[in-house]
Amino acid sequence: MSHSLKETISTSQGIALYVGAVLGSGILILPGMTGGIAGPNALIAWIVMILLSIPLAYTFAFLSIDYPSSGGVATFARKAFGYYAGALVGWFFFIAGSVGQIIVSLTGGTYIAFSFGLPHPVAYLVAFILLIISVTSNYFGLKTSGKFQLLIAVLTLFILLAAILLALPSVDYKNVKWSLEPSTFPSIAQSIMLIFWSFFGWEAISSLAPEFKQPRKRNILLSTLGAIIIVGILYVGVAFAVIGTHSYSMDSNNIHEAMNHAALSEVVRKGLGTNGSWITAIVAFIICLGTMNAFIASMSRLGYSLAQHNFAPSYLQKINKKYSTPSRAVLIVGGIAGVGLLTSYLFNIGLEQLVFIPNSLGIATYIVGAAAGIKLIKHLIGKIFALIACILCLISYVFIGAFLIIPISVGGCCLFYIWRKKQKSEKEFQNF
Repeated sequence: MSHSLKETISTSQGIALYVGAVLGSGILILPGMTGGIAGPNALIAWIVMILLSIPLAYTFAFLSIDYPSSGGVATFARKAFGYYAGALVGWFFFIAGSVGQIIVSLTGGTYIAFSFGLPHPVAYLVAFILLIISVTSNYFGLKTSGKFQLLIAVLTLFILLAAILLALPSVDYKNVKWSLEPSTFPSIAQSIMLIFWSFFGWEAISSLAPEFKQPRKRNILLSTLGAIIIVGILYVGVAFAVIGTHSYSMDSNNIHEAMNHAALSEVVRKGLGTNGSWITAIVAFIICLGTMNAFIASMSRLGYSLAQHNFAPSYLQKINKKYSTPSRAVLIVGGIAGVGLLTSYLFNIGLEQLVFIPNSLGIATYIVGAAAGIKLIKHLIGKIFALIACILCLISYVFIGAFLIIPISVGGCCLFYIWRKKQKSEKEFQNF
């Protein structure tokens, strides 16, 4: 009896799933943040990221065609470079996804605080509320329905399209005039590094590959192309809306930073007034809640899986029999995010710095994935895409700066843990 996954995903469904995987809370905060860093030149950073997405997305598309597996990037890394590479990718994803919930929750909190004119600390209070709701629902196994996740995707699309359309009458084309000089390159590079957070998800098609209808190659390649076009238009359109209406500030005080973090709310306020800003904040809150629910569920399962394969402490392997959830893994993910939120508040660590933590780990994952593509992909064009993606991600890593210590530290902890686990097992075997 066959237990293989059914081939049910068409090209149009593939595009929808892919766009849904890439669109996320990052687009709610990054247009204003990058505008505050690079001004009109932030548009260059968004365009560069779209161009970088082409070889990156197609690398995972070709890998998915040649090696369809629900294991995704970890499977490719293990096939190309062995057991330890798969473990590293798992650790990178787990830490990046857990830390990412600090950013997602603060995004929802910032939109509420800014749009309703509340003090900045309220953003952290709302963020903690979001985190508590998400952790509690995942702990008790309150499953998010497919319809609710579809609603989140529709709301995200609605906010992006509304911001673009409402901005058009207010755009001053002087605001989008670029100024390319050597002195502007560092700010553009910093913006590119931040924008990476909005583009994570290109690897998502890897896990869905076995479920694509035949001809699988054609459907995966067309889905990838369609997703790149749609995401590219939406992201550049939103960045254009924020920068064209100057809904950001290059000042560094709390009020102007809050506006940058809730720039889409400011765009809508200029088009519809205060009520429009409030509606945007509430919708942003719902989007962030849905994103956190999905991510905490995903990361807790990843932690459970890592423990099952002896890549992580067995503590994470505990299943709550009553609720059928990896309850300890849920608490660890929530704990990482909670401690991160508290640390961010106490030491005034802004979103601009926090984003670099998951970005440094995500780009490291993409480097491993692209390198695996160079080795594994059979098609010449696919190999070329993988080579270009690997080189561009490596170049990008230069601009991560001191945050390079994060993937090095996480990787070191992963390898040390596996080594200690192996040593302990050998010692127990010898004493048996």
